[in-house]
Amino acid sequence: MGSRNPQDYSPEEFDAVVAMIQGDAELRKDIEAITGQAVAGKSPRELFELFRTIQHTTEVQAVVVNYGRARRAVRDTRAQLEADASAEEALTLARKEIERLEASNDALKRKNQALAASQGATPLPRVAGGRA
Repeated sequence: MGSRNPQDYSPEEFDAVVAMIQGDAELRKDIEAITGQAVAGKSPRELFELFRTIQHTTEVQAVVVNYGRARRAVRDTRAQLEADASAEEALTLARKEIERLEASNDALKRKNQALAASQGATPLPRVAGGRA
């Protein structure tokens, strides 16, 4: 976590945070809503501590959100890999079935040609774009 200790802030950062809170009524309302504490009457140190509390909470929430996204990405990737494996398996089965049907068709064609030849018939004409 990237939380800093109070002593890690420069005096300028401290002053900027306190001035921002004191000068922005909407921000004070947001802080009160988030922390459940009234801002009025707080010392500059207490205002700064409220800021740090919110900052820490925000960092925790960001980590939780990022973790959730990472978990979803892992689940989505796993599902996609499983789908790809299933699709590959189905494609392999389809190719085997096509090969079996082509072999069966070739065998039937040879039988038909042999039968036609044994009866003295002329071979069947080839159909354009397909097998005879």
